[in-house]
Amino acid sequence: MESRITHTSYISHFLDVGFDSIKISKLLKQEIDNALEKNNFSIQNDWVIQFRATYSTGKKLLVSKNKFGSYSADKIKEITIPIPIPTAHIVPWGIDKEQFTYDDEHCDKIIANFWTLDVDFYKYSNREEYILDCLRRAIKKI
Repeated sequence: MESRITHTSYISHFLDVGFDSIKISKLLKQEIDNALEKNNFSIQNDWVIQFRATYSTGKKLLVSKNKFGSYSADKIKEITIPIPIPTAHIVPWGIDKEQFTYDDEHCDKIIANFWTLDVDFYKYSNREEYILDCLRRAIKKI
């Protein structure tokens, strides 16, 4: 089984500003592949597990449940991880509210399809540290 990490954003001018998505993906891919090998998931070599980090509004870190996200013809299992990004008035590494493409309630409407994990924005000194920790916690939840 192969792993893949992708990044999408519902925030304008956000991707790779204050963090390096390629660096994060490479680091996590290595960690995930080691865990898959350790737990004997290599028997399904022709499948890909894809973690899709989605940066958006919201109050909690979300992890998609197994109800959706399988593409059997392509042998891909996709797990979506909506990562809430705070505004700059909350933490210095946050964003301007005008960068959001959806309102604050957007993620709250879809929460039934996800497991929720609390986040403490104040615990982190920069975006990269925050994003990496959120992804690690979400992947661990899976």
